[in-house]
Amino acid sequence: MKSKYPDWVIRYKRKGTAIHKIGNNYYLYGAVAKWQIWRFLQKIILIFQRLFVRGITKRAILQQRLYEVTSRWDRKLKRAKKITKSYLGVITPEGIKEPGYKRNRPTTVKEYGAVFLLLEQNKDIIEGLKKYFPHRWKEILVSSLLRVMYKLPFKHMKLQYEDSWISQEIKDVKLDEKSLHTFLEEVGKDRRSIVEFLKSFIKGGEALLIDLTHIFPLSENMLLAAKGYNSELDFTPQVNLLFMFSSGKRLPLFYRILPGNVRDVSSLKATIKESRIKDVIIITDKGFYSQGNLNLLEREKLNFILPLRRNNSLIDYEVIRSGDKKRFEGYFKFKGMFIWYYNCGKEDLPVWVFLDERLKVKEQEEYLTKIETHPEFNYTIEDFHKNLFSFGTISVITNLKNLSAKKIFEYFKSRGEIEVMFDTFKNILKADRSYMRTDASMESWMFINYLALTYHYKIYHLLTQQDLLSKYSPSDVLLYLSKYRKVKISSHWLSLEIPKQTRKLMEKLNLHIT
Repeated sequence: MKSKYPDWVIRYKRKGTAIHKIGNNYYLYGAVAKWQIWRFLQKIILIFQRLFVRGITKRAILQQRLYEVTSRWDRKLKRAKKITKSYLGVITPEGIKEPGYKRNRPTTVKEYGAVFLLLEQNKDIIEGLKKYFPHRWKEILVSSLLRVMYKLPFKHMKLQYEDSWISQEIKDVKLDEKSLHTFLEEVGKDRRSIVEFLKSFIKGGEALLIDLTHIFPLSENMLLAAKGYNSELDFTPQVNLLFMFSSGKRLPLFYRILPGNVRDVSSLKATIKESRIKDVIIITDKGFYSQGNLNLLEREKLNFILPLRRNNSLIDYEVIRSGDKKRFEGYFKFKGMFIWYYNCGKEDLPVWVFLDERLKVKEQEEYLTKIETHPEFNYTIEDFHKNLFSFGTISVITNLKNLSAKKIFEYFKSRGEIEVMFDTFKNILKADRSYMRTDASMESWMFINYLALTYHYKIYHLLTQQDLLSKYSPSDVLLYLSKYRKVKISSHWLSLEIPKQTRKLMEKLNLHIT
């Protein structure tokens, strides 16, 4: 039997609603109190009166209102009694138009500015993730963005994702416990795709520095976790992380996870082989040097710059003892300081000695102060005179014979940036502890933190370009920009007022967030 109502009205009828035609208008009812029905009828009468006064034609007042209805058994009448519920909106051929109080009511507020910056800065990474992880790129990207923005553990990511503009840009990402476990295991077992992704950002001809750090997994099920030595003399089971760092781009470009008891040359060789990178310079701390390690590096034909302890027998301080600057090979300027240098090693294995006179004065003052303030540590004036000529010196042994002394020094000093990167990784991203339970999930966790570290450094470079590092940190930038929020009113997103501090930072960074 054909319905007496038009099809475009019928399609909005559902269980719990009823359609009524009043004149040329169609109404779909729900359940409210009697006084609300009476108030509604009064409004209808008022609308008709106004339209009549204005001379509006019958065709112009065609409208269909949607209400929700239900029924309840009436014991007195002994039948079901229809109850009209709330007003849902006007039915039009184009769809349901919500009532004004709903259309103009804010429903959701989400931070926007920080997400905009991160997505804009990392379009190349997003494209790379889509290419090498076509089925998992969303989870990788979202979790790494949440890591750099909020330093969140995985168990809190779902909640923060729903509260962030990320959920508007990258929709339908499953971050519940079960989905996360599956995702971490799947990505972690695909080291090959991770390596291909990392290699896609390494360009030929750039020198990469390589160094190790460690983290402590808090699960007993990981095979990679093993007791090992570290500079803090902490022998808790640990995992070693080997990083390759671009001195030119000042970015981490490659990483590899190693068992906690592996810190030898063979691991460096295997990592370089995996990355297929040729121009790698191994720069370590003073504790790495030994004749055995030196022989292995030479045998494997690896480029290296190894710092030497000041009491190493390879260092000849005679040039400094003479007090004659003419005996130095020369000097150069580094970050506003003049560095004197000479070579005292073999022709095929140079030992460069660098003298920083500002550092020398500072170390002398510190030593003399310790003689007076810390006699319990056996600082004596005799030892002061004995070590006088080594104060302010940095000595390295290297097989890079074709590089100038200045370039060797610059490469060595860049190791300080690697140490800053390690500090960022552990203390800012809070990645010095891991709760991953398997080696595969540990690999995924590391990959996600590697991406977060890269995002952090890109903001760092942005601050450097604008000479703002003394005033802001990358974490400051993300915090300030997170105060740039959007609010959803009905189906539209509108920008809220931007706080003054956020607006000033955007102007200084020349950021145009749309």
